[in-house]
Amino acid sequence: MIVSESSIKPVRVLHLVSSEGVTGPAQQALFMPMLTRMPKARVKPLVISLSPNVVPGAVLRQNGVPVYDAALSKRRFSLAAFGQLLKTVRAFRPDVIQAWGHTAQIASSWLRGRCDWDAKLIWSVANTMPLPRKAGMIDRQKLKCAATLSRRVDRIVYASEASASAHRRVGFPDGGHAVVPLGVDPTRFKPDFASRRKTREQLGLANDAFVIGMMAPFQPEYDYPTLLKAVGELIKTNPQVSVLLAGHGVQKGNGPLMALVGGGTLGTRTQLLGEWSDLAAFFNACDIACSSALTDNARMPLVIAMLCGVPCVATGMGAQGEVIGQHGVAVEPGSPAALIRGITRIMQLPQDKRVSMAHGARKHALTQFASIRSLQKYLQLYYDLVGRELEAASSVPAPKIDAAIPAPRPEDLEPSQPAAKPKTNRTVDMYDLADPDSLEARDTPSTHAPTLKPNDADVLHLFETSMAKQANAHASPMSERARGVPEDHEDLLAPEVLQASVSEPEPMSSPVMVEAAASSPATLPTTLAAEPATEPVIAPKAPPLVDTTITVSMKVSLDATGTLEIPPEMIFAPAPVAKSPTMAVDGPLNQKDAAAAASDSKQSEAQQLDLLGDSAPKIAAG
Repeated sequence: MIVSESSIKPVRVLHLVSSEGVTGPAQQALFMPMLTRMPKARVKPLVISLSPNVVPGAVLRQNGVPVYDAALSKRRFSLAAFGQLLKTVRAFRPDVIQAWGHTAQIASSWLRGRCDWDAKLIWSVANTMPLPRKAGMIDRQKLKCAATLSRRVDRIVYASEASASAHRRVGFPDGGHAVVPLGVDPTRFKPDFASRRKTREQLGLANDAFVIGMMAPFQPEYDYPTLLKAVGELIKTNPQVSVLLAGHGVQKGNGPLMALVGGGTLGTRTQLLGEWSDLAAFFNACDIACSSALTDNARMPLVIAMLCGVPCVATGMGAQGEVIGQHGVAVEPGSPAALIRGITRIMQLPQDKRVSMAHGARKHALTQFASIRSLQKYLQLYYDLVGRELEAASSVPAPKIDAAIPAPRPEDLEPSQPAAKPKTNRTVDMYDLADPDSLEARDTPSTHAPTLKPNDADVLHLFETSMAKQANAHASPMSERARGVPEDHEDLLAPEVLQASVSEPEPMSSPVMVEAAASSPATLPTTLAAEPATEPVIAPKAPPLVDTTITVSMKVSLDATGTLEIPPEMIFAPAPVAKSPTMAVDGPLNQKDAAAAASDSKQSEAQQLDLLGDSAPKIAAG
């Protein structure tokens, strides 16, 4: 009798999950793919969570998987939950009850005894060790009860042979079990030399650098101190070694981790990337993938590295040793010297031997740790238990993936320099600060802003350059420029200053002090340059000269840098000027001072013009 596949009823599978059932990598690598990627026409799942927030219920409901909660945990317990659980199970009438965790395993045995139909029972053990290190009395009692009930189970499925051995030592039956390892999607992870080159350029690594990578959260069980000690010794003798570290908490803000890295050579060769999402790009950029973990919870990143064609050096703890097998280097846990020997062994391999090791590792990962293989094994187990003569491979076909590692292109092998990091702080150009509606902008013949060199941004340099250029220039009061900034980008002078500069000087009896200051804080303070001095007119009969001790002070505001003050001793007084009989004299001078002032008049005037140029303060003379 030939039965069409469309007439075959799907296998009803009830997943009973407790808090310790799908922790760690088991949830993403096994539990979730089973519920979301199994063919709906072959398997109809239902999930009952015995503890809150154990499974991502929202994601499962979006994929059409019903999820129920039952208060049967240490965090939330209710006797009424037993009745609700039994009612839900009888309404669903599962063909297979699959339990995850010790509490779920005990509850599944109780449910099976109250079913009036032949429901098969599967215990799935995802953890390698039966109990955590700090297990309490209640957890120990649950394990003891589960070991007693385990002989009535139809099939126990372990995630590794190491897990089966550890559970047999605590009373689980020997033999009659199955092993379905955790898996990853092989279509997402493959050797990619273009991604390798791009990621290295992004991280500032040369193409010929030897990169050691590790992806694991910063937790004691992953033993970061051992890895950093080993790599620190390798860097001393291998200048091309660099380190890439990624994972939760692996960042510069982590004080304990920064103390391990230090600020020496290891600190300059190590990059902390935090939670790096693109695992394929990370491992393609590495030459060796390492794991110094004291448990086997870091075995899935090693599988990804092997699929990317990267040799692995890791501790052989639990299932991690099964992942490496004969296609990597297994070392003793907690020993920096052993880790150094393992990394050095791969570094010293010829290129062809290293490629051969990477090819074997990729083939091993495709055969044993592909997620599609795990789904096929579980589906075949469902078919065998319910008595259906079907092949799981026809229901869940595996894609054809080439295990060979492609040869790199010639441009991928060329040495490349790390990409220069873009400058975040850009020097503000004076053109950016100019007012486009000002008279200077309208009068400028060029529409492009001049390019200023970095040295031109120094205000003192601009001040000295401006004074040197204007030393012998003739300028009218209306065309004066403020001192200390480029001429093409100055603000207009304040109206008060312009009015004072063009007004007629009042009759004065002696040279006076002129102080240039800004009339408003919103305008750039400026000092008017003096016109070319003329020869003083000396009458035939000179009256007594006035006092030539003149104090001249000058303040120049240099935009945002502050105020430059020129001391009085650096400003030379003008030559004594003879007064006409009609002009008043402020006070008499002695004969010696008058002679000295008359002899140094021309020299003082020349020195003043040479020092201050056209920006010297204007001295009114009679």
